[in-house]
Formats: sequence, structure tokens, C-alpha cells
Amino acid sequence: MNTPWIIEGNVDPRWPINTRGNVGEVFPEVVTMLGYQLGVIPAEKAWRGAYQTLGIMSPGDFSSEDPVIVGLYGGYVYLNLSYLRMMGVRAPGSSAEAIDVAFFGEGSPPPYQPRKGDKSIRSSLRILKTVLGALGSKKLPPIVADSFSRAEAYAALRPSLDAPDQELLDYLMTFPAAFGPAFGNHMQSTAIASIVSGVLIDACAAAGEPGLATHLLGASGEVHSAQYSHDLYRIAQSVRQQPTVNAAFGQGVEGLLDRLAGQPDAEDFLAQFAQFVENHGHRGPNDWELSSRTWENTPELALVALDRMRVADHDLSPDSRLADDDTRRQEAAATVRPHLNFMDKMNFDKALKASPFWSQAREATRDRAVRINLPAKQVYRELVRRAAERGGNPDPVRVALLNPYTELADYTKNPGAFTKIIEERGALFDRFSAVTPPFFLSSQEEVPSLEELEATQAALTAVPQAKTGDVLTGNAGSQGVARGRARIVMDPAAAFDLEPGEVLVAPLTDPAWTPLFLPAAAVVVNVGALLSHAIIVSRELAIPCVVALEGATDIIPNGALVEVDGTAGTVTIIEE
Repeated sequence: MNTPWIIEGNVDPRWPINTRGNVGEVFPEVVTMLGYQLGVIPAEKAWRGAYQTLGIMSPGDFSSEDPVIVGLYGGYVYLNLSYLRMMGVRAPGSSAEAIDVAFFGEGSPPPYQPRKGDKSIRSSLRILKTVLGALGSKKLPPIVADSFSRAEAYAALRPSLDAPDQELLDYLMTFPAAFGPAFGNHMQSTAIASIVSGVLIDACAAAGEPGLATHLLGASGEVHSAQYSHDLYRIAQSVRQQPTVNAAFGQGVEGLLDRLAGQPDAEDFLAQFAQFVENHGHRGPNDWELSSRTWENTPELALVALDRMRVADHDLSPDSRLADDDTRRQEAAATVRPHLNFMDKMNFDKALKASPFWSQAREATRDRAVRINLPAKQVYRELVRRAAERGGNPDPVRVALLNPYTELADYTKNPGAFTKIIEERGALFDRFSAVTPPFFLSSQEEVPSLEELEATQAALTAVPQAKTGDVLTGNAGSQGVARGRARIVMDPAAAFDLEPGEVLVAPLTDPAWTPLFLPAAAVVVNVGALLSHAIIVSRELAIPCVVALEGATDIIPNGALVEVDGTAGTVTIIEE
């Protein structure tokens, strides 16, 4: 029996290779109907628009409006590796392989096979103009400011949460139109960041020193995804000086804010945390999904990180660890330059200066695109709450399995009529959530059924763990070497066992994880590439990081003493 998900895509034969690489950290979970219809579909349109603006997209690339770049197979979102490689194929001086390294990194993707229509002189000339402009960047690009203004404008239009159901529904339905342009800005900045960083990556490869890319792409400063950690760390330092609040944390984070409410000694902490939520409450795990948890609706996510920071007996500030970051960058550049010809050397030097601006732009535009989700999530959760009072399902994820265009409005009026539908779809959702999708798909025939995924999952549980002396190899992420006990964490809200100085080993890391980076000695993740979230934030916090260590959460023994070499991309088991 082939059990499909409630939404299934079709692999485009023109662009057949799809991967969970990179997208696994931003869409880690099974996608709901709400998230797909209101988020993925406008994201696909915006992505195509961004690539058209940059010159990457050529006429005739796509034969339909159906999502291709952001595909959905076996319940999970995939990125189209075949098409994203066109950035490298069509950009002068770049390559498909450079895109693989920057975006994906993991696994062994099918090698690029040139085909008629891949190269385009028109595209190359347009991209060249874009690249020359990007390499000359001396400040953040205008799309960053545009993203901020779009997020503010959409939030200002949100009706009061006391408004009638229909008014809230109408606002929710405007989300795609607001989200699309902001996501398009993010795709523009991401594409340019990958091309600019690709110049540095290719130069290191030409010098025979590919590992030096981690030094050249060091901390950029003012990166939004790292700011959450800095702000929480300042609060954690304050908590240590407040006996009442510190003692309350010792009793656990569940109900912490309620326990402290009204206590004069806790007023300062509560005000600081409220400001943090005001500034960053839109972030959380799986934060592109409209039904997901955020630091606003699930504050325990941030409180757990605060708890881990407050018990550290050493300075967690990254400033001292970043002291020699610029020196390492200059030394790496001096090693690479002699291996480059005159023109490549000129572009290399420009890329070295421009890459920090585009790293900042990429994370800033991403942050604002997610910020646009916040008022939509607030409205959606209010609708779910009201329906639950009328006998509906209280779980926002379960309700998100309804089609927002054809079922959600009727559900708010008569929740009981959808009980069976939600139960059936929820059972499928749970089954898909319990399996690991294949990392690569190269044809429609390779898209597995649920039963096939479950059979494969059963085999995965038998993977043997690493032994003392084993050296596990992933990809270099953020430079440095650190030792500590490995702590396997599968959910940022359940990181109570992570002690300061331990090595955080996680399946992936989106912004909800980043505050856990500071108390950790190093970070190891199953997936990731040079432009992945884990690496960018690790660099900003000066923490060694290894990514794309396949199955790390399964093969590294929990509690084992390990050594993480972020420059070499290795994890050595020192003691089981």
C-alpha cells in the first residue's frame, strides 16, 4: 500500500535532483497544509522572481507554476539541487561544485552533468553585472532596509486579537502577499552571498588549502542570528546577580514566569525578558512553519537556554575568543593570494571585503522574512484557541493539517465536523514524523512510500556507535579545537542535560538552537554547509563547529569525551 501525504509534489524531469541538504535546518519537520499553501507556494514564486532579477533564471526554465525549487516529497521539503546549481553554471567564474560546497556540503550528490540549455550567455552577463556590484559592496544592501519596512508594515495591519473570526481569517489570507517579497529579498541576498563566498572557496581550493575557507569566512559582526545569543547572555549574567530569580530557575523553567510574576525582586528580570521577546519572539524551531512554536508563544524555549547560561562558571562572551579572528583571516589570505592570477587576485580581495556585508544581509533578510510570520502566527493561534473552546482540537499543528483556503473557515464555525479528518491526517503526520526522508531524490520513482520509509527507519536504529579512537569526518564549519563531553540534544526545549563546556550534538540548528551555542564548547550537527545557519552563528560566537557529520546524533555516544576540530571537520572519540 502506498500511503501518500496530504500534499505531494512531482519531480520535474528537467530538474530531477532534490536534496534535504540545507533545507533540513529550516524545514526540519513534516510540512502542514497551512504551511505549504500559505508559505511554501509564495516562497517558490518569490524565489523564481529573485533569480529572474539577478539573471540566474532563464526563459523556459520552468514549464509550470508548481513548486520545483522548493519541492515536497514524502511529507518533507526538499531543495532542487539541479536548479540551484545553475547559479554556479551561469555565473562567470563559478561552478556547480562551488554551489554544492556552499549550500549543501553533505553526502555525495550525483555529479553535475551538463545539458543543453544550462548555460546562457544572457544570464551570465546579467549575473556578472550583479556580481561586480556585489563585490564592490561597502555597506549593507538596500534590500535589508526594505525587509525591515515590510515586516513593520504587515504587523501594523494586524487586527486586534479581539476582532471577529472573519476579520482574523481575512488577515491570515493576506500573509502570502506580504511574505513573498520579503522572502524574495532573502533569496537575493542568499544567492549573492553564495556567489561572493564562492570566490573565496574557489580561491582556497586553487591554493590547495580548502580548509582555509573557514578562516576567510570568519565572523562578520552584527549578524542577527547571533544577536539572540548575545542578548540572552546579558540577561543570564543579570540572573546570576538576582538571588530570587536564580533560585526560581533552580526549580525548573516550567511555570517560571508565573511563579515570578508580582515579585518585586523579579521585576528587572521580567522586564528584560519581556524586551527580549518583543525583539526576538518571532524566532523558534521550524520557524518558517505557521503553526510552529516561537519564543513568544513558547517562552520555555528561551528560558532553557538562559538556564544553561546562568550555571556556567566561566565567561561565555565570545569577544575574547574573536580577538585574533582578523589575524587568522589575513594570514589565510596571505597563504592563498600567491596561487592566484592577477584577475582572480583582484576578485579575491574584493570578495574578502564584501563577504561580511552579504553574510549580514543574508541573516537580516531571513530574520525579517520570519518576522512577517509573527502576526500571522498570532492570529492563527487565536483562531485555534477559539475553535478549541467550541470543541475543536487545541493543537495548532493538528489544525494546520486543514486546507486554509477550503477548510479552515468552516472549521472555525463548526470544529466538530472536522474531528475525524484531523485525526486521520494527524495519524499520517505522526507516521511521517517518525521516519527520516532520503537525503537525495533523483526521480519520481525514487520518492518512497510511507511504508518504505518506515522499513528504512527500522534499519537505521541498528547503526553501531563510534568507539574510543574513532575519528568521524564531516565538514569544516567554524575554526578551532575543543574538548568536552558529547551531549545529544534533539529538541532545544529539552536541553536541560547540556552542561556548560559540553559539546552540543544536534540533528540541525535553526535560530531556536543558537542560544545553546554559548554554553557549549563546540557544536556538531548532522547536516549543514558553509552557508548554513550553524556555521554562520558559530563563527560569530567563536565556537568550533563541524557540520554534515551524517548520523552524528546516532553514532556519537551520549556523554563520550570528544575532541572537535572545526577547521579539519573532524570529531575524535577520546573516551566512550
